Amino acid sequence: MKLKPNNAADAKENSTKNMTRRKFMGYIGHTTSGMAVAGGLVMVYKFLYPNVLLEIPSRFKIASINSLQPGSHVFEPEHRVFAFHDTRGYFFALSAVCTHLGCTVAWKSEGITGHKEGIFLCPCHGSEFTKEGDVIRGPARRHLDRYHMAVDEGQLIVDTSETVNTIEDMILKV
Repeated sequence: MKLKPNNAADAKENSTKNMTRRKFMGYIGHTTSGMAVAGGLVMVYKFLYPNVLLEIPSRFKIASINSLQPGSHVFEPEHRVFAFHDTRGYFFALSAVCTHLGCTVAWKSEGITGHKEGIFLCPCHGSEFTKEGDVIRGPARRHLDRYHMAVDEGQLIVDTSETVNTIEDMILKV
């Protein structure tokens, strides 16, 4: 039969006698394990629900109609898109992403023999493309992506959400 303690001093003495080293280490182990699990769950939550949306809009303004003179072009580095105002009076937009391995092509306005209007050159692997994006030399096997263009309040709008296959579909006549 257990006796109840008579006073507060006896109760304190009994409670410290019940705390063994094994129990103390068990409490420490369970506490740290619980904290590690809680921290892991927080990290999984942050991974699954990011707080930033890093999408670049697929429809954007590239230039005003008046700023792009006939025979000139503009390059939009964030979207990697070239927009041209051809000497024949129409506008068109091409991707600056090489279809071989995704390098950014460079526009060379001086051109080469047979393509005096200018060419696109891939600085990494040597692919060459015409002004309209067709392949001249590989290793790229298909043309540069061609995009729809539109005019909104005097601004040229490029839509990269959908590519077109023919040159006639990419031309914007104003």
